Amino acid sequence: MISFRFEHVCVESFGLHFPTTLLSSAEIEERIAPAYQRLKIPAGTLERVSGVTTRGMWPTDVTPSSVATLAAREALDRSGFRPDQIGALINCSVSRDFFEPATACLVHHNLGIPEESLVLDITNACIGFSDGMIMLAHLIEAGTVQAGIICSGENISKVVHTTCEQLLGDRGITRDKLLQMLPTLTLGCGAVAAVLCHESIATSGHKFVGGVARSASQHHQLCIGNGDFSVGQGEEIAPIMTSDAAQLMIAAAKLGGRAFPDVTASLGWSKDQVDHVFCHQVGRQVNEAFYREMGLDFDKDFAIYKRYGNMVSAALPAALAIGADEKNIQPEQKVLLTAFGSGLNTRFLGFQW
Repeated sequence: MISFRFEHVCVESFGLHFPTTLLSSAEIEERIAPAYQRLKIPAGTLERVSGVTTRGMWPTDVTPSSVATLAAREALDRSGFRPDQIGALINCSVSRDFFEPATACLVHHNLGIPEESLVLDITNACIGFSDGMIMLAHLIEAGTVQAGIICSGENISKVVHTTCEQLLGDRGITRDKLLQMLPTLTLGCGAVAAVLCHESIATSGHKFVGGVARSASQHHQLCIGNGDFSVGQGEEIAPIMTSDAAQLMIAAAKLGGRAFPDVTASLGWSKDQVDHVFCHQVGRQVNEAFYREMGLDFDKDFAIYKRYGNMVSAALPAALAIGADEKNIQPEQKVLLTAFGSGLNTRFLGFQW
């Protein structure tokens, strides 16, 4: 079991930034209606299967660093810290401005954080933000830095548009192939950031207690993007992602089933002691399969994928940021984040609010 515990790390604040343009599942299906009709896919399948009603869309030239900066600036302002108090900045988005430099460098410059800081990208599919929190928490626990920022700005509009174009343009696409491409159409754009700090300078009291990690790489082929891409490459790159949704859901639920006893043992929490659960924000089927596997109370769940879609690495932290207010999480309540990412990887993180 890979586990980690923290004694002195707090989540001080969050920042969010979302597109103002929404795209509904019904509008996407209208666009790809000829492919649906040719392959006899019933209208309404996308929303019925995923539970995603709408998702935000930015223009394809909106850079991940620009929206991550807005979220990070809000988190920094809410924390009350000055830029010169930030010792590390970690960007965790799948989408990025360029192959190099790291997108974190652009955000770091935009925020005016001093040269005396650690700046880097961590990319690991949907769990990148969770990994960023783990790394930053270790830096804080070790006394390397007192405070830092994790951010993620995801602009996935291009891959959604490319998928629609391929479904319309390639008449050789089979029904099975369309169903493998359909999960891509649940993606949405969004940006989120969090400030973590040592408890000695914290005001929130939201303790990052620890967590566990598992990596079931035998399932690496279940969700694949066709190579890296960045916003700066322009229109010549046509990213496509395919997923074996049924097998991915089964494998993720079973991986979660193996990780859950790990996290309860590591944190010393029983499932009844967990007050709030934030599951991977992909869609209804994955969430329901996970809760069945764990035997957890679904009333403890909080989900935002219905209105925001799957915002990749920004999805789960955004759900926590929104849910902390909407669920009115109380001091001392126990919060569990269950993150899954292509690979197949999982990170279960525990917080005491």
